[in-house]
Amino acid sequence: MNLEITLKSQLYALKELIVISLVYFGFIFFLFVKVEFNLFKILFLSTLFLYLLVFFLPVIILHINYLEKNKYKCLLIDKNKLIFGDVPYSIDNIEEINIFATYQHFNDSVGVSALPYNDYYYYLEICLNDGGKIFVSSLFHYKIDKIFKDNFSSIRINEKPSTFISLLIR
Repeated sequence: MNLEITLKSQLYALKELIVISLVYFGFIFFLFVKVEFNLFKILFLSTLFLYLLVFFLPVIILHINYLEKNKYKCLLIDKNKLIFGDVPYSIDNIEEINIFATYQHFNDSVGVSALPYNDYYYYLEICLNDGGKIFVSSLFHYKIDKIFKDNFSSIRINEKPSTFISLLIR
């Protein structure tokens, strides 16, 4: 399976933020039309801070971080074989694979209680026998963790539930 970060895969990761943004700004426009201006200013400023802090900034920070670490990289995955960029790796080169994702991602828990980054933003840390590490983000494919589990079933794969800060690739 040949994977790369495309506009389509990025829009898929951003889809919850796009929907939330459309609903939020639609609601704000409705209030602008229907409510007196002083009340609108209070509602807009109080909800804008919440929107930016809870929804917008975490997604944008993770998205930029994942793009920075994986841009211009091509990922080819076959059974027990991985080519990242131009470097081939076999099952003998890989010690273990760690998946850093939120608890909601591991339990397929989506819906109103989930934040936009909970299910779509996670990464894999591939630990090599020589001490090196490869980082593969979910921008390559939404189900990149399942793809690795299917193709590298003989390697130890650890699921590590993480918070927002732990989801940043260092």
